[in-house]
Amino acid sequence: MKKVITPKSKGSTLIGQLASLYELFRGINSSEELNFNLSELRWANPLLILPISAYINTTDSSFSINNSSDVGSYLSAINFPMGVDTVSEFQKRLQEGKSYIPISVLKKEAGAARERLESSFESMIYNSLDVGNIKGVSNAIYYPISELVTNIFEHSKQEKGFIFGQYYPKKNFLDICIVDRGRGLAGSYKEEKSLILTDDKAIEEVMRGNSTKADKERGYGVRTSKRVVCEGLGGEFVLLSGSTALVSVGKKENLVSLPDFNWRGVILAYRIPRPTTPIDISPYLE
Repeated sequence: MKKVITPKSKGSTLIGQLASLYELFRGINSSEELNFNLSELRWANPLLILPISAYINTTDSSFSINNSSDVGSYLSAINFPMGVDTVSEFQKRLQEGKSYIPISVLKKEAGAARERLESSFESMIYNSLDVGNIKGVSNAIYYPISELVTNIFEHSKQEKGFIFGQYYPKKNFLDICIVDRGRGLAGSYKEEKSLILTDDKAIEEVMRGNSTKADKERGYGVRTSKRVVCEGLGGEFVLLSGSTALVSVGKKENLVSLPDFNWRGVILAYRIPRPTTPIDISPYLE
């Protein structure tokens, strides 16, 4: 089993977290068994931790950590790496007074049970922000989570997806990450529409609203979610598939090539500042 050292965070920004993720998985076969050494971590952010969790969940990989590591107790508190996959587990955490939001594993076959778990995650995320009843905030928080989770099961052809979030009260922002280990965007277009696209062109098609599903003409879920996050909430957004990432801040966006890197599936991550004023997301919905 190949051993890899998980690098220290290269800054608190999403771009810094993306750089750490790239360094970790660069040169890695998308399905080889790994042992992730987490002993050097000092801060466990969703964009790094959730892909590791998803990788361990879908391979025979493992992890190790120094008992004196600062993040060891935090990883245990969020149920790393296996996560929780039932509402009862989620509710048990609340009853025990645990404040950390756990990694959640959403199963396609679960149907209504999956939707209840997703709803529990959304509620815990919203409550962690402690924004009271500011008009429009709940819609702004719930919309991208719901749309991006739905996107997982529409394109990935996998039976489960992964979601994790953390609010940082001292930094006043919320980070959320959603991951699948499916066929990726380029694979979806090839299998569903017989389109042969590179990873960057596949991302461009998604952001134009061109659905990967053969029976749908348009698919605005990812694009509108990105607009809600970046324009409506003043946040940042990352969409990664294969060896390309889209990084969006405000109305600016850039495609970033990731040489010698290949994520099997899709990683979506975004950051929003804690809302303090009413929000209307209707201008960004299509």
